[in-house]
Amino acid sequence: MTRPRCRRNIGFLPSVTYFKPAGVRLAELEEVVIQHDELEAIRLKNLLGLPQEEAARQMNVSQPTFHRLLLSAHEKMADAVVNGKALRIEGGNVIVDANNIPPCGWRHKCRHGWGKGMQQKGKGVLTQQGGIMKIAVTSVDGTLEGKVDERFGRSRKIIIYDPETKTHSVVDNTVSMNAPQGAGIQSAENIVNAGAQTVISGHLGPNAFRVLQTAGVAVYTASNMTVSEALRAFEEGKLIKLAGPDVSGHW
Repeated sequence: MTRPRCRRNIGFLPSVTYFKPAGVRLAELEEVVIQHDELEAIRLKNLLGLPQEEAARQMNVSQPTFHRLLLSAHEKMADAVVNGKALRIEGGNVIVDANNIPPCGWRHKCRHGWGKGMQQKGKGVLTQQGGIMKIAVTSVDGTLEGKVDERFGRSRKIIIYDPETKTHSVVDNTVSMNAPQGAGIQSAENIVNAGAQTVISGHLGPNAFRVLQTAGVAVYTASNMTVSEALRAFEEGKLIKLAGPDVSGHW
């Protein structure tokens, strides 16, 4: 089992995550994937013009690591442009402060309309179109007093919590837990079908994260907490939002 690495800090999530050459069908294109931490290195150095030392400090990485991220990003972008490949922004072992920075990265008025129809209630609970967003939490035993299950796809239970009424229901995730493969995808689909717009878990692999991202479900990470502690931390804005999968598959 791969041990999760320390996460890199990023200051934004892009609203556009896919670029392709005009006039070429997707089926005919090769893809280049640039990760969120590589994109953040470009944003800090090439767009904002920060010195490398300051940019590395903001990302919480060493200067050699920052330099490697920058070089990798430049090489991937050059490959896409010169060789006519599609460019996808995805993944990376990163964290982002979603309470302070809009997805496009603009610190003032967001030109992409982020936040339309949404408002903050407290520090962590978002409302949309007049209703409270439901929160899904992976659970070891299906109780608020039990631990958050840190294995997303293999969690035994999923708690669906309503912050407005302070009530919850429990989804039995045993079938997904025992699945020989695709457990993360099945668990993600269970959460989407339950109507949750936010997930709290330990770690997520790439397939599960992709399903949740496509459905517009935000993902937060909680470690060594009970479900009630994780919910309280989320409402207080203390949980870290994942910008991509933080472990490999089979988690």
